[in-house]
Amino acid sequence: MQASNIDDIEKLFRKQYEELCALSFSYIGNMEKVEDIVQDVFITILLKDSEYIFNLEAYIKTAVKNASLNSLRRTKKTAPLDENLFTIPSSEKSGLQDNLNHEKLKFAIEILSTQCRKVFELCAVNGEKYSSAAASLNISVNTVKSHIKKAYKTLRIELQNVYLSLLFFVILMIN
Repeated sequence: MQASNIDDIEKLFRKQYEELCALSFSYIGNMEKVEDIVQDVFITILLKDSEYIFNLEAYIKTAVKNASLNSLRRTKKTAPLDENLFTIPSSEKSGLQDNLNHEKLKFAIEILSTQCRKVFELCAVNGEKYSSAAASLNISVNTVKSHIKKAYKTLRIELQNVYLSLLFFVILMIN
């Protein structure tokens, strides 16, 4: 490596160290890790042949960003599990919540227009194919698709606080 390249890298280090640390900190949130990441990027560049890097400043910013994201990914992979994640709610509370969710779902389905509700019940609740529902209601398959799309959109809005997985479970219980 040429001495001019080392000087350029050193100047960039002194000039942009704080800015690069701030960039990395926006991803990591831990100043000790941030300083290590920025220093590691500069060491890596010093060890590489940097004369072929046309825009050293942009290259270093991108390298710091990528190193920060990689560190974040590694940290997430090894992060301890939340202990509350595996707690099972008491049956009394969960039963009450299920009943409440069931009532919210019934109410949301009642909001749908008559035709939309019929299509939704045939396809989503009874499990009929779109073509079968279209034939029994004497409408086109595309109309069935439109009604299903409209029904799910309405249900998503009405049931914002109810988990989507519960939606399908409760739909099966409506019958």
